[in-house]
Amino acid sequence: MKKIDPNAVTVKKALCPFCSYGCDFGVVFDDFGIKGVEYIKTGSSEGRLCPRGSAAAIYLDHPRRLSTPLKKGKFVDWSKMSKELSKIIGSPKSIAFTVDRNVTPEEYSAIVGFCKKIGIDDIASTYFEPDAHLVPFMAEPFSMTEMEGTQLVIVLGDPFNYAPMSSRAIIDWKLSNKKNRLVVIDSVNTHTAGFADRFLRVNIGTEPLLLLALANEEYKDIDVAEMTGIDASAIKEISSAIRDAAKGLIFACLSFGRTYDPVLIAESLARLHEFSGMKVVPFVEFAAYYGTQNFATLVEKAKKKKIKYLLNFGELFPFHYPQIMTDFKAVNIYATSTFKYNDHNLLPVPLALEKKGSVITTFGKKKLSGNIEPPSGAKPIVDILNMLSSGYGEAKTTTASKPKLDVQNRLRNLAERAIPRRKNIRLIGEEIAYNFMGFFEPETLKMHPVDAVELGITAHDTVSVSSRHGSVDLAVKLTRDVGKGVVAVAAETPAVRGLFDYEYDNDTKGVNFIPTEVKICRKE
Repeated sequence: MKKIDPNAVTVKKALCPFCSYGCDFGVVFDDFGIKGVEYIKTGSSEGRLCPRGSAAAIYLDHPRRLSTPLKKGKFVDWSKMSKELSKIIGSPKSIAFTVDRNVTPEEYSAIVGFCKKIGIDDIASTYFEPDAHLVPFMAEPFSMTEMEGTQLVIVLGDPFNYAPMSSRAIIDWKLSNKKNRLVVIDSVNTHTAGFADRFLRVNIGTEPLLLLALANEEYKDIDVAEMTGIDASAIKEISSAIRDAAKGLIFACLSFGRTYDPVLIAESLARLHEFSGMKVVPFVEFAAYYGTQNFATLVEKAKKKKIKYLLNFGELFPFHYPQIMTDFKAVNIYATSTFKYNDHNLLPVPLALEKKGSVITTFGKKKLSGNIEPPSGAKPIVDILNMLSSGYGEAKTTTASKPKLDVQNRLRNLAERAIPRRKNIRLIGEEIAYNFMGFFEPETLKMHPVDAVELGITAHDTVSVSSRHGSVDLAVKLTRDVGKGVVAVAAETPAVRGLFDYEYDNDTKGVNFIPTEVKICRKE
């Protein structure tokens, strides 16, 4: 029998995969298992970690970790699941493969190679987060040394919560020279906005209108000042500063359920880059893949019963997009997952923390060490593919072609939504670092005090938030960080994310979750 040494510890180096900052850190093990994390001063994180990285031990040893296949909530062994999937693969034209977060580039290449050998034509992305549209800006890796000599930084969104490790570099840059200027664009007052020299607080979803105006573009019959809520003189002044800056940067991050048109935001950022020469630096949760097919086409095939089975590789679909399941009523879905979800067919896989391969970060491709053992029953994606068919190899992955956009028409549609015609409250999503996946704290609803008075709600009350997709009970936090007529929530759990409306984009045929009208009632 092994002798237990309570003082013996081992530190295994890992790369944090929870955003595109890609921090180095260590996971500490003792003779009983996972003990905690170690801050590595020699790594890219310089001895620091955000709440997500600091909680890596919680993810790795979470009681909801999945280690055995599940079929509709019941455990089954791998041999039975393998036989079932092998039978399905025998009809390749009736099955679609989809991919979202927690898939390495090497795994994705293997998936494409597998489909090519078997004859599966439909591969689509199920990563529906708006930051997927920022991935093209990651083609040129960024270095924090590029901030040296920068005079002007434009920030879209809240990187202090989205990629918290970026905060030190941005603050240090701002304080290094009194002439350095930080401009933040957002619809919610955030920690990032608190450090801004100029906070441009736009109306919900109107960021593209402002970005194009800053790029000195004008469009017929669209009053940007009225639509965005930003004074015309302020727009003109910031636009001139952007044009005149000898060196500048644009940091961008997008939150779930916060925008009506992420495609237009990406186009607006590209045009602002062309106007100013300022590099666009995105922070994302995952560098998404594009597949061979758009998701809307998959939905149409499913409705026509041409697709009978869907196998998703990742950790989000279908659990975190429950409202989309109405489009797949006739489809049997199997999904890889790192955690348990009831009423689904699940295949346990390792977390990215436990994988060997690589991950795409804002600073370029970084290696995953594979030093940490996953749960005994969790199989790497490549092993799952090998169970079904061997000798498939890897294949060259595809990139999405840029759709031709009718910017004028998109702006017109956006302008119609900028000022609500009804007095209903709109629900938006936000990114809170310590709310990741809902593991740390329950989600709370931010509400403006004026709205609370009108609804008879006081601080810390529990309210029922209802949309046409369902209802969730949330505790209320009163704050002027959100505007009147708007409530915000860190949409991290399936129940909360399931409240949001979604649309299929006419040009990209992708999915976007949008600000959503809700009814709010105080719980007695």
